[in-house]
Amino acid sequence: MSTHAATVRVFRATAIAVGAALLAAATAAGPLVPSAANAVPADAPRDGLLAEYLFTQTTGSTVANTAGGSLGPATVVNGSDALWTGSSLVLAGGAKGGAGDWVRLPDSLLAGEESATITVETKFDPSMASAWHFLWNIGSEDTSAYWFASLKDTARTAITTGGGGAEVNARGLAPLTPGRWYSVTSVIDGAADIITFYVDGVRAGSTSTALTPGSIAAQTMNTIGRAPYPDPLYKGEVAAFRVYDRALTPEEVTEVSIADAAPHADEMAPAAQAAVDALAPIELDDAHVTLPGSTSAVVTWTSSSPDIVIGADGRSATVTQPEAGSVETTLTATATVRGVPATREIPVTIRPAAAPTDDYGYLMVHFIEDAAGYAEKIYVDISRGDDPEKWDPLNGGRPILASQLGTTGVRDPFLTRNPETGRYYIIATDLRVFGGDGGPASCNTWCHWQTHGSTDLVVWESDDLVNWGEPRTFDTALNSSGTKVADLGMAWAPEALWVDDYYPDGRGAFVMYWSSNVYQDAAHTGPSYQRVLWGATTDFSQETFSFGGDFVNSGASSIDTTMIQNDGTTYRITKDNGLGKGIYMESTTTERWWEPDTSWTILQTEIGAAWTGGHAGGVEGPAVFKSHDDEKWYLYVDVIPSTGYRPMVTTDLDTGWTQLNDPTFSMAPHTKHGGIISLTKAQYDTVRSADATTAVSSDLGSIEIDAGSEPSELDSALPATTDVVLAYERGTASRPVVWKEASVDLDTPGTYPITGTVSTYSANLDTWVGAGGSTAWNAPDRALSSSAAITVNATVVVTAPEGPSFTVLADTRCVAGKVVLVAKTTNTGETPAGIAIDTPYGSKTVQLDAGAAKSLTFASRLASVPAGSIEATSAGGTQTAAFAARTCN
Repeated sequence: MSTHAATVRVFRATAIAVGAALLAAATAAGPLVPSAANAVPADAPRDGLLAEYLFTQTTGSTVANTAGGSLGPATVVNGSDALWTGSSLVLAGGAKGGAGDWVRLPDSLLAGEESATITVETKFDPSMASAWHFLWNIGSEDTSAYWFASLKDTARTAITTGGGGAEVNARGLAPLTPGRWYSVTSVIDGAADIITFYVDGVRAGSTSTALTPGSIAAQTMNTIGRAPYPDPLYKGEVAAFRVYDRALTPEEVTEVSIADAAPHADEMAPAAQAAVDALAPIELDDAHVTLPGSTSAVVTWTSSSPDIVIGADGRSATVTQPEAGSVETTLTATATVRGVPATREIPVTIRPAAAPTDDYGYLMVHFIEDAAGYAEKIYVDISRGDDPEKWDPLNGGRPILASQLGTTGVRDPFLTRNPETGRYYIIATDLRVFGGDGGPASCNTWCHWQTHGSTDLVVWESDDLVNWGEPRTFDTALNSSGTKVADLGMAWAPEALWVDDYYPDGRGAFVMYWSSNVYQDAAHTGPSYQRVLWGATTDFSQETFSFGGDFVNSGASSIDTTMIQNDGTTYRITKDNGLGKGIYMESTTTERWWEPDTSWTILQTEIGAAWTGGHAGGVEGPAVFKSHDDEKWYLYVDVIPSTGYRPMVTTDLDTGWTQLNDPTFSMAPHTKHGGIISLTKAQYDTVRSADATTAVSSDLGSIEIDAGSEPSELDSALPATTDVVLAYERGTASRPVVWKEASVDLDTPGTYPITGTVSTYSANLDTWVGAGGSTAWNAPDRALSSSAAITVNATVVVTAPEGPSFTVLADTRCVAGKVVLVAKTTNTGETPAGIAIDTPYGSKTVQLDAGAAKSLTFASRLASVPAGSIEATSAGGTQTAAFAARTCN
């Protein structure tokens, strides 16, 4: 095995569904011109083409560059005329340095380039599916810097300037089929900082990278079929190889794929037919569904049934479900392989809608690893309908939650519910591997994290699975009073089971279990190993947490316990890293299973090793859950380092787990170590209705409100909800709006723009920055925010109150030598009004019908009064009236 193999784990999964990428409106390209060797296929883009090598000759070792320009020909090393087929070059494989043939490309092929595209038409031998190899390489004999593609296991492309451990990979979704022609394309877009991998013209995977083709400084051994490592030479055939000095668009990559497929069109038709023949009858149990796809073809659907309407993407469907019984119909599936289609009618059964309280659907929390970025956050996926083998990422595949606390990274999340309060909790490891605190040089990364890492767990709470609060932490090494009870190196991979009568008084609690190193000294200098510990809590807070002790202690490293119960038996599934058991499962019928005298029986070891070629250590992070429909359980195992979850299944927990080899299983790549809960139909609909892409309208108009109104009156006046467009073409839904009302001054008339945040998954706090915009893990003043919240706008017009609907006059007269003040008020409004008169000589209130008037007198008891005024007030406002000075003789 080559030295770079240590960074890659074997992946022998069968199909993982391609997803929503579609080969839209593709048709077969015209035939090649057969008369000349190296004839140029129709429709291959020419703009930016640096090199084009068409392996259509029948003799020789020099392959012309039909792109023109200054780059010279390619040279077949160890070639012979017997290896030419007239449409391809056979690469015989064998040991590097042996007699096998390979192709040397010009030096400095992409020197200094910011962007580039490399596309190759190839057929690979079955031995390449499991052998380390480079399909092509841009680089040198040095194994520290290269850009390449490989078809081993899950096909991929990668670039690195730091050797195998620093490879930035864009992977496909499933292993390819040997013996079939494929178009394999790698695109680096330096302007967008992204590397993308295409198979047969369809985007298969992408990831962020700051590296460019020009980052490979030494380009002195650019090759087809030969690696800089001591890997075997590539075995298969190559028909065309092109290099562009720009990032081709997805449409252009499709054009290349269709053009290069023309000589092999007779092979594409059977592949398309096989893909459509593999589609099974469908049961539709939801009003909005994503129809099956394929890993070997692009599948689109059409409907002649009035009960099924296919969306614009050709995969989503809106279904009218019957009130009772089932409806039998058909859909037409079209599988297209590189422009060559095949169609078939697929039987469809439409089921009635589930009741709101029925068990329906599943929700999964997980995290993602990305060495080139910061992906250690909380992600959420939901099952497609009630199918536990097909999953859709929520929030566009972006995280929904981040932690600004502790290390600022979260891994290994678990989702659970307190049945007494109905509150949901996400608990997670406080660890940031990429960009976090790596520790001192003497003991860094995993050495540092396992001995002196965070013993905190990060917690989020929610009452509806949509709106999550800010994170908080509690320390597993402390008891409820804050006293240290154990010297732990780190706490990670927490899970919990609810126990109804945990406490002697019958109250319930979570029994939580997690992994840690345990030390006998505060400096953590003595020997230790990973074990699984337990504690109890009702709400994952420090105030209710009590430390229990050892739960799994085999005398060697044990991590990542997950558990499930059935018919009085508790099953415990743990990853062993010290005794060679891999992931193993035990069971007990002891009621208080967490207590130290519990007896456990081992049922199975090396669970999931089938996904890694028998390497039991290559899987970890198991997550177990039960299916709704039948006696079936699922166990997802995390294929490390970056492949993510792959499924195991059983119908009898006591007999153990088997690999689920179902070509329709669908889960986004790199979905890693999390937890799954069951939903009801009402909860499923709530979650789906909160997964929105945009608001139907961002402008919700204007409202008027009187100056002096209370904030509660503004709350009532603003739109409480707005319609949003749902993901996966599920139509629209009405969602609550939370308005930022601080921008409105209710005491001052004027016009105020106001912004509201729509309550969807994207409104959760998924990012943070520290002082000065820093994203360093130890930046001060770290503050959470939402990076992709859907917002709407409105205008609040604060209006001045209308003038009072009455008049008032003031005058004086002399009565018996004393001044008497006379106030006359008239109700000019259309309704009765109460008017209060305030004067320097007293106050009175009068009730006047509409149009009525009345004079009120106020005795001053003075012979002389100075000039002054009176004030009259009603519900419509206040008016004043002046009177002159007066002296009575």
